[in-house]
Formats: sequence, structure tokens, C-alpha cells
Amino acid sequence: MEVPSIDVLGIHITEPFTWLTNWLVAAFSFYFGHKLFYDPVPDIQKKFWGVFFFFMGLASTTGGTAHGFIDYVGNNFHLAAWIFTGFAVFGAEMASLPLVRNIKLARLLRILFYVQLFLMAGSVLVFQSFESVRLNSFIGLIGIVLMIQLVYYIRFRTRRNGLIIIGILSNAIPALIHAIRVSYNEWFNFNDLSHVVMVGCFYIIYYGAKQPESKIQDIIG
Repeated sequence: MEVPSIDVLGIHITEPFTWLTNWLVAAFSFYFGHKLFYDPVPDIQKKFWGVFFFFMGLASTTGGTAHGFIDYVGNNFHLAAWIFTGFAVFGAEMASLPLVRNIKLARLLRILFYVQLFLMAGSVLVFQSFESVRLNSFIGLIGIVLMIQLVYYIRFRTRRNGLIIIGILSNAIPALIHAIRVSYNEWFNFNDLSHVVMVGCFYIIYYGAKQPESKIQDIIG
């Protein structure tokens, strides 16, 4: 299917709004990641949420470049973006790991996270299918991160974890936009709209992650 394209100063740009909205997500992701990683009051969860946003920034940068300049960079940039997304999911999993109080379970999960990352990257390179990204993101963010955050929130009612849960669940909105292909027109399509909404979803996760580490004063009554 033919995709919208423009020529600027002799450079052929395909899917220009998908390129730009991807880079919009990247800009916010890098900002969120930097703020969390270098927070004046750091903790390990903030650091790993910073890693999550850093790799989401890389994924959005390379993905946007692939959409906009596919004639120049080729399909490998898509594969790189998908693998970076896997590293982002790994960062979110590692950010949630300190919430697991059972030491043996935490050690087992850590090993599983590395195995999951290895399998995801391998499947992308072998099958070159976005379904590897979908499956890995669902398992990692919904099956693991959301469940760990939810269990901890139910027990301690902490503001940080409650907001992160809302942020993760809110990503169902851009996922639905993408799944049912809600588009304004062929120029600003479901990819672009989902990217714009995703920035808001990521802000909720960022706002939650930057909250102080779980203490009595953080408890929501």
C-alpha cells in the first residue's frame, strides 16, 4: 500500500507525521528518563524507570527514523526499534523487582527477566515480526510489572505504585487506537494519534515514578 510522502530539499520523507510523532515520544521519553535517573533524591526504582524511558526514547527515535527515511536506512532500523522496546520493558521489570519481598522469588524473576529479554531480541531477529514486540510487552508490562505494582499497592496503598498502575493501564488507549485504526486521514493516521496519546500515558508513569519511595507519609488513606 502506498504511504504518504513528501520531498524536502531533495530528501524523500515517507509517513512524515509518523516520523515526527515518534520523535515527539522520543523527546519526552528522554526528558522523563533524564529527570528520573538524575533525581536529587534517587532510589533504585527511579533509576530503572529512567532506563525504561531512555530505551523508549531510543526505540521511538529509531522507529521514527525508519518510518520517515526508510528509503535511506532500510528495515534494520525497525528491528532496532523493536529490540530497544524489549530493553525498555526489561527496565520496567527491574524497576518493579525491589517491590518483591520474597528474596528467592526476586532472584528467580531477575533470571527470568534476562531470559525474556534474550528470547525477545532473538525472536525479532529471526522472525522480524512486530508480534514479538506485542507479546513481550504484554507479558512484561501487564503480566509482570502491573501485577507486581498492583500487589504492592493493595498491601501498602502507596501513591507511587497507584499512579504507575494508572499509567500502565492508560496505555490501553493508544493500543486500542492502533488496533482499530482510528485515523483522521491518511496523513495523520492511527500511528500518529496513538503516539500523541502515548505521551500523556508516559507522563502518568513518570509522575508516579518520581514520587518518594514508599513511606508512611506516602500512603493514600
